[in-house]
Amino acid sequence: MKRLPSLFFLSALTSGLVSAQTDTPAATGKSQYWQASLTAETKKDYDGALTQVNSYQTAGGSPFFANLRLGWLSYLKHDYPNAAKYYNEAEQIEPTAINPLLGLMNVSEAQGDPAEIIKSVENVLHLDPLNYQAQMVGAARHYLSKEYAMSYAAYHRVLISYPDDLIALSGEAWSLYYLGRTKEAEAGFQTLLDLNSNDTWAKKGLALCTGGGPE
Repeated sequence: MKRLPSLFFLSALTSGLVSAQTDTPAATGKSQYWQASLTAETKKDYDGALTQVNSYQTAGGSPFFANLRLGWLSYLKHDYPNAAKYYNEAEQIEPTAINPLLGLMNVSEAQGDPAEIIKSVENVLHLDPLNYQAQMVGAARHYLSKEYAMSYAAYHRVLISYPDDLIALSGEAWSLYYLGRTKEAEAGFQTLLDLNSNDTWAKKGLALCTGGGPE
């Protein structure tokens, strides 16, 4: 079964999907500001949404929820410095919370800073060693950096818990190929082709294992 990316969970948390699906009286007080920020977000009025969240916090709303949402909205605005600031503030309020760290990881990915991406991944895995999203982001970063032993190890750890994850299976197979373990890589590519005979990358990998070399 496909795992949902961390952005979905952050969006679901900060957008209050459950409350949006139930019939409730008109929002008042703090909830009025929070709900107004959700409405503004759906219209992509991120500045308006940020203003409403700040009003929510000024009215006595939860600083943790406020900073988490401010981080998310700043991320949507591509205002990555402020997104990182708010996520860090949320993390300081709730040091064992995972979502602020996932938010920081997403910011690092958006900025394309390899060192910060790995640092963010390590911070998540320190609290949640089996976190799917962090493991996959770390594996991909190691692979792109041609650190194939580390990308193989990361993809392999994911497959222990999620043996049906085709992205991890492909990443593991390619990592094995570049490590020179072509027989093991061939088995991975063949499994992918057994599931989808039109998988272009699996076809390419299998061909390389059986007669070619790295491009």
